[in-house]
Amino acid sequence: MRSARPCTARTVARPTRTSGVVLDVRVGDVLRLRRKHPCGGFDWDVVRVGADIGLRCRECGRRVLMDRPTLRRRARELLERGPALDPAIEAALNGGAPPASDAAE
Repeated sequence: MRSARPCTARTVARPTRTSGVVLDVRVGDVLRLRRKHPCGGFDWDVVRVGADIGLRCRECGRRVLMDRPTLRRRARELLERGPALDPAIEAALNGGAPPASDAAE
């Protein structure tokens, strides 16, 4: 028979295990993942950045989409950094004011 009092146990959120290696990815980065691809390659090029990250295997050229939390768990290291964004674009992406245009004169 069940007890008359309600269950008061609370679930405790466990901290997620993240490597912290890949927090800021950009197109052109080269990543090494923890598990190898069936072709034998470990290294991947970042070809798309958005809600999902597009990766291309450097061995066979296979393309996959991976969500950010999964990529954060699977990434081992950042081998090469892609080209930097234009400072005006980066400021706009980070919540700064967009660059002033000369067409408004």
